[in-house]
Amino acid sequence: MRHELVIVEDDATLREELAYLFEDAGYTVHQALNLDGLLDVLRLHPVRLVILDLNLPGVSGYEIAQQLRETQPAIGLIMLTARSHIEDRVKGYDVGADIYLTKPADPQELIAAAASLSRRVLLDQHADRVCLDCARQYLSAGDGEGVMLTGADTLILRALALAPDMTLDSGSLMDLLAEKFPDRTPSQRSLENTISRIRGKTAGQLPTDASLIRSVRGLGYQLGLPLRLIG
Repeated sequence: MRHELVIVEDDATLREELAYLFEDAGYTVHQALNLDGLLDVLRLHPVRLVILDLNLPGVSGYEIAQQLRETQPAIGLIMLTARSHIEDRVKGYDVGADIYLTKPADPQELIAAAASLSRRVLLDQHADRVCLDCARQYLSAGDGEGVMLTGADTLILRALALAPDMTLDSGSLMDLLAEKFPDRTPSQRSLENTISRIRGKTAGQLPTDASLIRSVRGLGYQLGLPLRLIG
């Protein structure tokens, strides 16, 4: 399941439509129609994304965005509004919007924007927290105890961390393993088993909504979090 988000929109019909759209995409969705409702949600739930209208009763969306940036600077903020003038866009970004979309937004674009922002928020929040000590073959996160890795585990994680977009195809990973461990004959199945073992070992080191290695269909694997390499 993806991140939790809150939709701040006073039009009940549109709010329900947006809630259905994001729930169908795998998000846990909360709803609010003004600042008070948003604050209630934020007190109770680990929300990472806010979908924010500008024309709201009471406190405007601009003021809400500015307050969010002061109190929760790491939160992702998408402004979704009927205001399409360039001065409105500029003001939106000035007060803290990450993404500014005008109504009616294409559903696919809206979901793609939220997914992209979700990834960025997650990376920002955990940047430099997960550390791979290549010499010791040891992975740790935060202040807690880490886990010991094998040479193959360490090689794969280091290669992914150094790759463009933190992504490598399966063939490249198998070539690296064959070069480093010439006594072994790597295969797609053995690579999958190694990746599965890494996931199992490191799961307890990461937030519940984070994945250290994710599969990229038709290609190979990608790091879900940046690694700080030492050693």
